[in-house]
Amino acid sequence: MCATTQNPNKIIPDDNDRQGVCRCPGASYYSDLMLEAMQTSIIFFNNDGTIYRSNTLARKDLHITGNLVSQNLPKLLSIVNHEKDILTELMSRLEDSETDQVKLPAGTIVRCRLTNVQFFVSGSITRLECGRYLFSFRNIMDEITREHILSMILARTKIFPWFYDMDRNKMLIDTHWFSYLGIPTGDGTITQEEFFLRVHPDDRAMLSEALRLQLSNQEIQDTFSYRLMRGDGTWEWFSAQSMYLSRTGDGSPYRVVGVCQSIQDHKTTEENLRAARDKAQESERLKSAFLANMSHEIRTPLNAIVGFSNLLTGGEIDTGTEEAREYATLINKNCDYLITLVTDILDLSRIETGSMEYSFKRQSIKQILADIYEKYAKRMPEGVTFNLLLPPNDILVDTDALRLRQVIENLVSNAIKFTTKGHIDLGCTLIGKADGVRLFVADTGEGISQQELGKIFDRFYKIDTFKQGAGLGLSVCKTILEGMDGQITVSSQLGKGSRFTIKIPLKPQEKMNLQNHEQQ
Repeated sequence: MCATTQNPNKIIPDDNDRQGVCRCPGASYYSDLMLEAMQTSIIFFNNDGTIYRSNTLARKDLHITGNLVSQNLPKLLSIVNHEKDILTELMSRLEDSETDQVKLPAGTIVRCRLTNVQFFVSGSITRLECGRYLFSFRNIMDEITREHILSMILARTKIFPWFYDMDRNKMLIDTHWFSYLGIPTGDGTITQEEFFLRVHPDDRAMLSEALRLQLSNQEIQDTFSYRLMRGDGTWEWFSAQSMYLSRTGDGSPYRVVGVCQSIQDHKTTEENLRAARDKAQESERLKSAFLANMSHEIRTPLNAIVGFSNLLTGGEIDTGTEEAREYATLINKNCDYLITLVTDILDLSRIETGSMEYSFKRQSIKQILADIYEKYAKRMPEGVTFNLLLPPNDILVDTDALRLRQVIENLVSNAIKFTTKGHIDLGCTLIGKADGVRLFVADTGEGISQQELGKIFDRFYKIDTFKQGAGLGLSVCKTILEGMDGQITVSSQLGKGSRFTIKIPLKPQEKMNLQNHEQQ
């Protein structure tokens, strides 16, 4: 019987070592064929490190054209893991334990000192008989390179490969999936129960049925969209697709593989486009209503102005009577409304064309509010009190007085329009430690519903279609204030009134001047 059969540890002997070894005719020839047919690099060496045999693949990987026989393995190459040569450590483990083989740890590199070539490897060192060893390794440099490139690509595209382990009844998912969702990675596996706990309740039944069918003998190649809970509790949209890697004899899957991809960006884009479409449709509807209503809005004050003016100038009414004074008041009121309407339309045109201009100068807030108060005090409806609430010290800011007056007067006019009893307050206060100034117009009028609060700054929107106005004033006010680095907010309660607040930031020099003035 052949000696290699009698002793399985005698894997492939040296051709020069004939005593007590295989003497079968042609054995050396066949052992050479077996050695060269292997897809693994093979190096045999003695306990002193001397190499006595290798195959062609080993010499090719190391870029060595000559023979490796008689060279010293530790001097020829190093086996490196975490920048440390571990060859001596591996040999010690073989000597100190009962095992006949040690595997190379992940991330191990072979460096050839003769050719300066290095590459990642997987493999092992096996102890043979008579103080001899076998170093078998496989060059996995290309595999690791492709793996890292694929990992980089998948990480950027938010695509995560997975497969279902039928034996363990678990899903094995790319580790980036766990880190992307912000959940513990563990061993890279997740059970069906754990996975479906993260699926949105509205999507569980659909996805669970699809997985059940896929794990049976019904292959499904459809794409499914569902929501997953992230580690912070928010939901993110994913899509998944899977297929059979192969089938068993009864047609059931041997392994199910697939990919899942985050499609949250696509969903967000869809939602934004849908919202933009709805807003455009609503804007178009409101604009059409605005144009249809514009002739009425302009004709009504013009008719009043022309009609009452003819009465006064026609000599039919004595200009000194109370009736004449009422007509004059109506003419004045309709002129103001017409001017406001035309101004809003012109401002809308400037906003659309980006030609809105501002002229900033040092202005007194108290003086601006006092002038507006004086202008509108006589226009208050009967039963409505107009209050001017000012701080003891004046506030000077760099602002466009004309634009600021336009905004405040618009708010006061709206308050008058919707308030029939109670009071209207006009005033200002400082924000925090002189960080800015807060102007406000508050009333005890009709108020605004919570549903309408989010729409009142939209163009062409009117809370009450029977009230005068084109639905442009508040939209124009908001745009004007944003151009002045300010902002406008509103709080309201239906039936109890509204409060519009304008916030204007103060510049550092303005803060300093105000603080110095208060200290004096």
